[in-house]
Amino acid sequence: MTDTEQHLIDLSADYTKIRMKDVRPSHGFDHVQRVLENAKRIAAAEKDADIFIVTAAALLHDIARNEEDMSSGKICHAERGAALALDFLLSHGLESGRAGHISRCILTHRFRKNNAPDTIEAKILFDADKLDSIGAIGIGRAFLFAGEVGALLHNPDIQP
Repeated sequence: MTDTEQHLIDLSADYTKIRMKDVRPSHGFDHVQRVLENAKRIAAAEKDADIFIVTAAALLHDIARNEEDMSSGKICHAERGAALALDFLLSHGLESGRAGHISRCILTHRFRKNNAPDTIEAKILFDADKLDSIGAIGIGRAFLFAGEVGALLHNPDIQP
């Protein structure tokens, strides 16, 4: 990574911390840090991935999470975050093609039916984010999230 890219990564980390200061704990900055580490490991194994794109996308992928939470899901954090990240990156001088690539990775990290990840970097971010939803950390996050939104652990009206 060049010095300019590293500077932009540092700015992105600071921006993400500010944007996420009021996010529910199940999707806090510690989640971003785990996704970042997962993404770096996957990118190193893939060899063809642009580590700057992967790192920036991982850092910025949940910057609109609080807006989604505050809107009770009416705002999609992936869509809003992609737009915010694009504006942020362009305002700090990143070339539009690379900024757009990072934005597209963020847009597709939540893929369900539409907006499938279509580059190696987007696929890495998608996988890295999903890896943080499984295993012991994932189970803990699932219970934490359920408590945050008032979900029932068991619904007595439904026969198991």
